[in-house]
Amino acid sequence: MSLKFLSPIQLNIKNHLAILPLGDLAEHKIQNWSIEDLKPYVSYILQDKSIDTMFGGLIFNPISSRPNHYIYPMYATLGELATIEDWRLAIDDLFKINYNFHAACLSGRKLDIWVMLPYPLTLQNDFGVVDNVNLNFNNHNDRLVALKWWINNFLEGWQKATYLHGNLTFKGFVWQRDGIFDEDSQLVIDINNFIRQKNYLSMWLPNYGSNGITDWKKFGFDITCINSNYYGNTNNDYQWINYASAFGKFYHTGMQINYGKGLIYNQNHLTDYLNLGLPQYNNYMNDCVVVYKITDQTLNEVYKQKLVDYIRIYSFIKGIYSKVAYPLIPY
Repeated sequence: MSLKFLSPIQLNIKNHLAILPLGDLAEHKIQNWSIEDLKPYVSYILQDKSIDTMFGGLIFNPISSRPNHYIYPMYATLGELATIEDWRLAIDDLFKINYNFHAACLSGRKLDIWVMLPYPLTLQNDFGVVDNVNLNFNNHNDRLVALKWWINNFLEGWQKATYLHGNLTFKGFVWQRDGIFDEDSQLVIDINNFIRQKNYLSMWLPNYGSNGITDWKKFGFDITCINSNYYGNTNNDYQWINYASAFGKFYHTGMQINYGKGLIYNQNHLTDYLNLGLPQYNNYMNDCVVVYKITDQTLNEVYKQKLVDYIRIYSFIKGIYSKVAYPLIPY
């Protein structure tokens, strides 16, 4: 058996993908991403000038489109349950002129675009009317109808937005929940079949140890990238990156890199992710689908406040990163 990470080359996708939340609970949340917001994601900036490309693709994650309503399942019960109106607004936001897709297009860079699917929470029994039926997410078929409705409406919007097509390539959809439990398993299979019939790809971003992770191919995903659960200030030490990497090679997945700000993150966690991706360790720097989860900060903030980290991420993306040592480094 060949122990290799999932390669972006075999999928014909651009590599190094950044997740962009639309709305959040974070203090400095971005509801809609402007050209200025996206600048350090799509271009490598030094002295405020674009001198090279940065990420190869962007994953837009609709979390909240109006106050106190959350599409994202982790936050869903913190406010009113999302309805069809929230799902519609998510599409409107994605295609908002001068923001999000349009802002990425105006950057002038060739980028792959991915979108996370809204999650049909089973608690919602009054979603709204599709095809003359008021959908109740206690029912499998109603959940599937809602997802198909959203995908069709999104793709209709994409096809009409021909002004985006010169610089942006829409590649596919991302399942929004990190674990797949019994109530979702058939739904995931069915919606991934639907996505494949539309000639798009489907992606999943589970945590290492998430429910269903070893069956990711049976669920119909084209891409799965593992979050190692390493943050720096929790009980999970840097070895979790090694564990997740071994798992990723065995099950032929990609990897996630966490780069966050807050109590659970220490000052060396990004360095550990980049160091342990080098050829002498796990080698996910080369020929492995890598997704970057940048939490409670934007890359604009990183560029302005932690320039060294920004430069290191760029060098990792370009495959020219070299190991960085720090006091008491354990490997």
